[in-house]
Amino acid sequence: MKRRAPAQRSDTTWTDADTQRLQEGLQRLSVTLEETAFVKVVQWARLLKQWNRTFNLLGNSDSAHLIDEHLLDSLAIVPVLERYLPQPEEALVDVGTGAGFPGILLAIVQPQRPIYLVEPVGKKVAFLRQSVLTLGLKNATVLAGKIEDMESLLRTDPAFRKGRDGASSTPQPGADASATDPTSSASTSPSGKANDHPALRSLISPPHFICRAFTALGRFAALCEPYMSKDSLIFAMKSLRLSEEQQALPDSIMLQAVEPLPTIDLGVQRNLAILSLAGNTPAPDAAQPAAATHPSPPGSGTAASTLTQTTSPTTGDSPATGTPSSTSLPPSAQPNRRRPQ
Repeated sequence: MKRRAPAQRSDTTWTDADTQRLQEGLQRLSVTLEETAFVKVVQWARLLKQWNRTFNLLGNSDSAHLIDEHLLDSLAIVPVLERYLPQPEEALVDVGTGAGFPGILLAIVQPQRPIYLVEPVGKKVAFLRQSVLTLGLKNATVLAGKIEDMESLLRTDPAFRKGRDGASSTPQPGADASATDPTSSASTSPSGKANDHPALRSLISPPHFICRAFTALGRFAALCEPYMSKDSLIFAMKSLRLSEEQQALPDSIMLQAVEPLPTIDLGVQRNLAILSLAGNTPAPDAAQPAAATHPSPPGSGTAASTLTQTTSPTTGDSPATGTPSSTSLPPSAQPNRRRPQ
């Protein structure tokens, strides 16, 4: 009698071994989560796997792939963000969040920080809204649209208008997005752009922006720039090769720092590029040692320093390890330098 092949594990399954893998990965990244936050991360992972089977939000939802390449990769930025944005009331806008990376995870681990999830794809918006509802993320707002329409999206969101008093974070069907012209109050932006949105800076002050695999660095910066105040920062998760993308930055945007991120066997070095409006570079501190190993967060009084790292001769990427080494960038990608004119 022919033996039946063992049933394959459903891609919606989350086991104790998966939970253990996530815990061990966080330890390797030196990322500490409160117990309630960890429980919510696991709960969200289960929800994501269930939705992915029907709506294909991620493609591959194998647990190891989900944990290493999405959950841990997104959570690796938490310690860096806490240094650059120490005030929990400083809002963060996740542009093109997709299924919620990293925005949903940041909303879980930083429950006091307002998180805005900007996403135009309908099935992903539906999942984001369900995630916010299921996890009880009162600090997260889903904005169904593109970053170009962010101000009008905010103004038509009932939860935002009512001061987040328990109303749904989902804009009501038929809400009049044209009730407020996002350019009607435009005057002069910190960067001198005509398409400025000063009203948004009064709604979210100061607005900071983040993306993970959304678009090229120059385009991302250009999309965020009209909404930026002088204190706004842009965080972009990128590989080591930043020099080419930096050349496409608008003249009014500068690269402040490049923070190497720890990874779990991804085979490529990950970095968090931090940008600001040009001219907002922290003043150098004469007492700072010349061989500092990390860029200094804004407000520390220390300019970001040059980093050093051994790279692969074939790929230009450093071996992936659990501990990030510092990065030696070409002159065009050095922190705190304007790109060549």
